[in-house]
Amino acid sequence: MKLGMPILFEYDSLIDNVKLAKKLGFEFIELNLNFSYCREELSNKEVIEYLINSGLEFTIHFFDEFDAASYDEVVDGYIKILENYLKLSKNLNIKLLNIHLNEGPLVTISGIKNYLYEKEYNLYINKLKKNLFKITNLLNKYNIKLVLENVKTPNFIVNTYIDLVKEGFSFNYDIGHDYTDKNIIIDLIDKHNLKLNEFHFHDAMNKKCHLVLGEGNMNLSYYKSLITDQYVVLEVKSSNDLIKSIKRFNEI
Repeated sequence: MKLGMPILFEYDSLIDNVKLAKKLGFEFIELNLNFSYCREELSNKEVIEYLINSGLEFTIHFFDEFDAASYDEVVDGYIKILENYLKLSKNLNIKLLNIHLNEGPLVTISGIKNYLYEKEYNLYINKLKKNLFKITNLLNKYNIKLVLENVKTPNFIVNTYIDLVKEGFSFNYDIGHDYTDKNIIIDLIDKHNLKLNEFHFHDAMNKKCHLVLGEGNMNLSYYKSLITDQYVVLEVKSSNDLIKSIKRFNEI
């Protein structure tokens, strides 16, 4: 297992994040492309050199809104952004790229959500697989692995997991997202032998997640028992929460 931290909203530079990671003993940082400074600072040679000399490893969290089953023109634009980012960061020790398995467009009828991807599942799953393989081929050039993260898990996403497992894809298990979504992924892990290369680890209560460890309702000991040799992002969102959570994580 390797323990890491996410990029923090309270900071405005990669160097500040690295300093905290080193201070708290984290082994890697999850770079988040939603933050503009995570994209812009990689054009700065001094920042790149600082990150290299830190001795840390890195993972990448891709844009939250990215939908790999969307129109080809849209997906190709995001892949181009990713390719440019990988060229800038090629000298960093990047291990994983994390992408959300998003729900896609929906139509609400009489208060009930209806998912277009569920209605058009065959078209959706074929486009999704095609584009994920395209991303995988790009990542292979940089020796980076792709992982797919659970956000919400309606019925068609359950089928998506089953189909993607058959194609050999790997996953990031976000335990808080799953807890607020009635632990659907746990059942899939048991029944379909999901390959987990990463965890997002945080506490949750009712519909709130990304809480400090110990401040929610989750059985954290159980979830920690699932971890073997994966990358684990302690996914709380402030330095104070990280300080509290890393201590509690080590005590579990």
